[in-house]
Amino acid sequence: MPKMLNRVIKWSINNRGIVNILALIWFIVGSISVFSMPVDVFPDFAPIQVVVLTEAPGFAPEEVESLVTIPLEAGLNGTANVKVVRSISTIGLSVITVIFQDGTNIFTARQLVSEKLQSARSRLAAGVQEPTLAPITSAAGDILKLGLYSTGKTTAMEVRTLVDWTIRLRLMAITGVSNVVVIGGDEKQFQVLVDPKKLKEYNITLDEVLEAAGRSSTNAAGGMLRTKDTEKLIRGLGRVKSPEEIAETVVTSRNGIPVLLKHVADVKVGAAFKIGDAIVDGHPGVVLTVMKQPWANTLETTRLIEKALEELKEGFPADVKVVTTFRQADFIEIAVKNVSEAVLLGGVLVAVILFVFLQNWRAALISLTAIPLSLLSAIIVLKFQGYTINTMTLGGLAIAIGEVVDDAIVDVENVYRRLRENKAAGSPKTSLRIVYEASCEVRGSVVYATFIVGLVFLPVLSLGGLEGRIFSPLAVSYLVSLFSSLLVALTVTPAMCYLLLRKTNNLPEHETKFVTWLKDRYQPMLRVSLEHPKAVISAAVAIFVFSLTPLLVMGTEFLPEFDENSLVVVATSMPGTSLTTTTNIGKELIAHFEKKHDIIGASQRAGRAEGGEDFGSGNFSEFDIRVRPDSPEKKDLLYHIRHEFSDVPGLITDSGSYLEHRMEHALSGVNAAIAIKIFGSDLAILHEKALEIERIVKTVKGAVDVHVEQIIPVPQYSIRMNRAAAARYGVRVKDLSDSIETAFRGMTVAQVIEGQKSFDIYVWFKPEFRENLQLITETLVDTPSGVKVPISTLAEVTESTSPNTISRESVSRRVVVQANVSERDLGSVVQDARKLIHEKVKLPSGYYVVYGGQFEAQEQATRQLLLLSVAALFGMLLLLTMAFRSMRAAILIMANLPLALIGGIWASLFFGGVLSVGSLVGFITLFGISTRNGIMLVTHYSDLLAKPASLDVLIEESAMDRLSPVLMTALTAALGVLPIAVMGGTGRELEQPLAIVILGGMFTSTILTLIVIPSLLKLYGADLRPVHPSGSSQGSQRVATKT
Repeated sequence: MPKMLNRVIKWSINNRGIVNILALIWFIVGSISVFSMPVDVFPDFAPIQVVVLTEAPGFAPEEVESLVTIPLEAGLNGTANVKVVRSISTIGLSVITVIFQDGTNIFTARQLVSEKLQSARSRLAAGVQEPTLAPITSAAGDILKLGLYSTGKTTAMEVRTLVDWTIRLRLMAITGVSNVVVIGGDEKQFQVLVDPKKLKEYNITLDEVLEAAGRSSTNAAGGMLRTKDTEKLIRGLGRVKSPEEIAETVVTSRNGIPVLLKHVADVKVGAAFKIGDAIVDGHPGVVLTVMKQPWANTLETTRLIEKALEELKEGFPADVKVVTTFRQADFIEIAVKNVSEAVLLGGVLVAVILFVFLQNWRAALISLTAIPLSLLSAIIVLKFQGYTINTMTLGGLAIAIGEVVDDAIVDVENVYRRLRENKAAGSPKTSLRIVYEASCEVRGSVVYATFIVGLVFLPVLSLGGLEGRIFSPLAVSYLVSLFSSLLVALTVTPAMCYLLLRKTNNLPEHETKFVTWLKDRYQPMLRVSLEHPKAVISAAVAIFVFSLTPLLVMGTEFLPEFDENSLVVVATSMPGTSLTTTTNIGKELIAHFEKKHDIIGASQRAGRAEGGEDFGSGNFSEFDIRVRPDSPEKKDLLYHIRHEFSDVPGLITDSGSYLEHRMEHALSGVNAAIAIKIFGSDLAILHEKALEIERIVKTVKGAVDVHVEQIIPVPQYSIRMNRAAAARYGVRVKDLSDSIETAFRGMTVAQVIEGQKSFDIYVWFKPEFRENLQLITETLVDTPSGVKVPISTLAEVTESTSPNTISRESVSRRVVVQANVSERDLGSVVQDARKLIHEKVKLPSGYYVVYGGQFEAQEQATRQLLLLSVAALFGMLLLLTMAFRSMRAAILIMANLPLALIGGIWASLFFGGVLSVGSLVGFITLFGISTRNGIMLVTHYSDLLAKPASLDVLIEESAMDRLSPVLMTALTAALGVLPIAVMGGTGRELEQPLAIVILGGMFTSTILTLIVIPSLLKLYGADLRPVHPSGSSQGSQRVATKT
């Protein structure tokens, strides 16, 4: 291995022209890759999941659970690679989410689910529609939300028709768009509103009306009329075009007189029954949610959507306004800009440090070349691995920017110093040989230091769950950049050193004044540490032990809050609240919001959209609140918004940013930071215990938005068939059920075609009769004997209750108590809540509690990182022992780790006092970086052991020689992350805790390393063997003299 690396260096110097040309080509390829990669907000952090939607019109939640959800769950459980199955059963709808293990291909997952559904369909009850799979999208797939409303004569029905048949169809045709979900407005229908009194008067059944309305709009194919020379199509045109034509349809005849539809019903154009509605900036309107495919480029897809909208707007009525209520690209553009600026600023600071130390533009340029080549190498690898450019991949590059120059710095500084010494000695050797020998001299420390940094960072790549999906792109970009910088240091750096530094007349004879100034101040401190090594080591140990005390008071969190300009409030009123009441509440709240200076606008989506994955009833709504980008106090704004909602009696809310909600839902299926799940079989007991836990959690300091998932019995009417009476008249249960369904819910029987648009012909009772149960029970039903009997003869009507929603997870019912956290760290809130719940809540046998959400993910990530980090540290010890052939040398080098830990802990305490997963990743990164300095010191010391000098002289010489590279590598690593650490802001939220730890740790590690490591060498390094980590002595290789 050492000989091979020496040959690489030798070949690079001898073929320096080829090496530099290849580097230039690589730079061009990387630059092209930057502009061709898709851009997104984050890596796709949700697990692979398939959502199964099953409509069961008219079914109560309990019926949906028993007749739809459970049979489908039974078929889906046992599917290969399934991690967990969650479901929601609500009125007329079953939503089953099948979550797969990481690494499962989405198309394979959908195929597996489809196969299981084929066998499960036979177990579904009559009246249940075919299960369908929701479109493929990502967790943060809502890339654009558009609100439309009219300020003039254009009606709500015309706006909805425009959206359904013009806008939605155009947007669905755009590459990268997965689905467009529409909610709000008046959906156009041709309605046949039946009068049950008229049915009784004409002795007509509802079935006869349904049959007549279905026949009212049909065309017939008459085949072809063929003559000797031509063929002509024969068509029977019977499709209706207006309500008047439908009204003229014959139902039956009485005494030879035809009874038409208009005799028993009002036929008109009307609005479909709403299961969802929308308010846009205080106006009734329509909201479109545009969802992208997981692999689509968010910025490019958004641009195409907005271009299409601009084209369509030319044909819109003048009084129709279009408002963008949410635009994910805004966050991405700001985030990518901020992180990119941090990368550039970090690069500038690194360049300044190099020039200050070297004071030679040629030497600084050689070192800086490693930055673009290393970072662009990472971009190329990320592109071919299918990653996107996002805040995490850019964050990895930002963290690496100060480290990718380290290998080059060590090489350039050594070459620069050796050439200067060679010049002072009268140039006894050629520049070519000096460059080669100087590069080989530090080759071992460079290689081992890089491999150790990579080894220590491997635990981040091994993270699972959401945290793994978020941080793995950061780890990949960081590690690829790091190992690319090693390749650059072994090839490009020696080649450029010879090209730019070989002319000795350009080299100063002495060190720069700045380095001389540093050494003059460092030398007295170094000598003191060598005179009193035990005191220095004891002081360092005391500082380390004292620095562990903040860990006892520091809080914990999973991820920091995101600085978004879009806030989301999920609001739920009491079950049974009508859609109209919910939207009226929304109008009042939006009016309050729009009075605030920092709020640009707000929209509300109430209920649920047809064909969407949402399962809310009329009491459910979601508000999208647009905040000014320059708003200084978004946290205070969120507090005021919570206060506004809390003033509405019976309204329960969850508030936060869009990305927080998406991550929370990906973690636990609940839009809250804390999800306390109670599992069991009886809904009443579950709800009772959930209320107990809710009361307890509300007493915990820092817990906000605390509430129980609203699984509450709501009143309902049950029309139960009298089977004995039905048998007497020969009426089937299905006939009776169909009549009830048509009366209350209505039924589509045909379509009216208007150009390329089609609208349902819908039959149901007039509104005043739909609200009168007694009149509906008088509706006549056909019997086989021809006698028509009222429904009341065949069934009885009773009042009862039914849960509004039933949630299940892992084949068990569950109720969730959810909460968010404010003004306190997540870990402390959950710890207090868990202790109180354990003390005060007694659960029956078969019932249990699971703590989910961000806390569960945080615990899992912390445990995994700590275990893997311990393994990595043992790996580091093994690698160093093999390199130096001495465990003592390895331990001396690893003494840097507690020294680095000191600064990392105090920096975290000073900048918020909360440890997140990002902080833990920062400590892991810090351990690898800080080890590099110890390797450089101990390596050079071991090289000098062969010289006939006292121990103090050898230690002092090695420390003084390595002062400049140690400070340069430490400062470049620290200043590279300085912009992220101190600037924060949109896009830097996840990397900032990591950068803070690195910044603080490098400060203490560097200072203490230069003092403590020499003291350790004085006490324990006297009998180390003079073995270089490469395993061979330097200068033994012959170098070509090609010029």
